[in-house]
Amino acid sequence: MDIIMVQVISSIFATYGFGIVFNVKGNKIIYASICGGLGWLIYSLLDYNGFTNLVSYTAASSGITIYSELLAKKLKIPTISLLFPSMIPLVPGGGIYFTMYNLVQDNINGAIEKGIETFVISGAITIGILIVSTFSQIYYYIIKNKEIDNRYI
Repeated sequence: MDIIMVQVISSIFATYGFGIVFNVKGNKIIYASICGGLGWLIYSLLDYNGFTNLVSYTAASSGITIYSELLAKKLKIPTISLLFPSMIPLVPGGGIYFTMYNLVQDNINGAIEKGIETFVISGAITIGILIVSTFSQIYYYIIKNKEIDNRYI
């Protein structure tokens, strides 16, 4: 469990660094960093308990997206400004590297295996973002229209 905490702290610092690269200003970079750490914590706990990559990455990206959506509404900023840097710890860069490494080493089976794993991880991250973003848009649409309907009643 100690290694998970070291990884979470490392992901907070990595997210902070990418927040600088993505030009996230003020205290928003702190919120994005905490969000990146939260996402990695969700992933690590699920992975530690034996869940598949699909479930772990989907839950982690969903958690990051929920946090980003709620905080963006509170701070009145675009969700994407928190979401982009926060997803950096989950991005399967190592999988992409090892896919290409296996191709260069002429290990086609290893490249296919790593490529499929990387594709599944990328899809899981996308699914998590898509589900939460869609439901939050529907929720805010309903709330907005309910307020409009209540004014005319």
